[in-house]
Amino acid sequence: MLKKMPRKIKVLHIITNLPVGGAQDNTLLTVEHLDRTKYEVALMSSPEGDWVERAKALKDIELIFLNRLVRPIRPFNDGAALWQIRSILKRRSFDIVHTHSSKPGILGRIAAKWAGVPIIIHTIHGFPFHDFMHPAVRWFYINLEKAMARLTDKLLTVSKLNLEKAVQLKFAKRAKFRNIYSGIDFKKFDIPLKLKEKRQELGLVNGESIVGMIGRLSEQKAPLDFIRAIPGILKTHAHVQFILIGDGELRDKTWALAKELGVEKKLKILGFRHDIPDLLPLFDVYVLTSLWEGLGRSLTEAMYTARPVVATRVEGVPELVEDGKTGLLIEPRDTPALVRSVVKLLDDKETASRLGAEAAKKISTQFRADVMVKKIEQLYEELLVGLK
Repeated sequence: MLKKMPRKIKVLHIITNLPVGGAQDNTLLTVEHLDRTKYEVALMSSPEGDWVERAKALKDIELIFLNRLVRPIRPFNDGAALWQIRSILKRRSFDIVHTHSSKPGILGRIAAKWAGVPIIIHTIHGFPFHDFMHPAVRWFYINLEKAMARLTDKLLTVSKLNLEKAVQLKFAKRAKFRNIYSGIDFKKFDIPLKLKEKRQELGLVNGESIVGMIGRLSEQKAPLDFIRAIPGILKTHAHVQFILIGDGELRDKTWALAKELGVEKKLKILGFRHDIPDLLPLFDVYVLTSLWEGLGRSLTEAMYTARPVVATRVEGVPELVEDGKTGLLIEPRDTPALVRSVVKLLDDKETASRLGAEAAKKISTQFRADVMVKKIEQLYEELLVGLK
């Protein structure tokens, strides 16, 4: 008599939408590489974002698109989305629901608990609150996270500093947390460089040094702080060209400030790009001006390519950027410090090269996508054993 094979574990990942971003890349890499001999994988999101086509191209994955799953808080719409998610979970009998980021973490965990899903996991890619918001709003979000933690079997963080902060804020007991670094598919960076072609494409043919940043042009990434530093850097390095890669709600304000400061001819805003592995090696200095940050996906990629970096000392960033060892740290919104740090790296090529080499060494050993997915699978197996 043939032995009956055990059925595959049904896993659903939920994220709001699929623009270019760190949480999205983490989620897509996870659902792509989960072992299909063990897991039946589905992904739920809204049908919006530059990476929707990337999701559609993944093999052996079910995509569930919900139009009502949006980032802004809209009570009526969010209530309808909650009911939709709960109905799908009730009908489909998933073994594991794994949510990502704030809105899906709220709606998805409530719906999963309501539907009786056996295992509920949430990844904190970054906190929904920060030190620059109104204290009452911050208090609300912190207590909302505490309430959601009660519905969760395991809380994942992408940096140990995020984990320590969550424990300090009493989201849950330490035993409920697990840190798994957000992995990167480094294969896309291990390619022949096209420096000359990309310089010509961007009109950078006079040997200009490049200072750049990658990320959404949003309040979180603080692109206006990047612009405010440009005049100070140009005072001593008139040959520098500044590049922003990304788009978002602050694009018009970013360009307007550049014009107001008279530096628009020294700035290129390239929008979202799919050739980041070709563009990053052009940067002489990589800058991150974020006001808050889970870990910093683009920062991790920049460090892997041995870019010397200047980054703000926020959330999980100091776990990557050890000041004076793998980069330089500054306080957020400290324009003079940003100017000094960038100028230092432009002036001191030896220090810049050393910091870049140490950064690449750190990232290449700790942030591989295959390591991330393996650790996630190990967690799933631990939790599944606990159910038996």
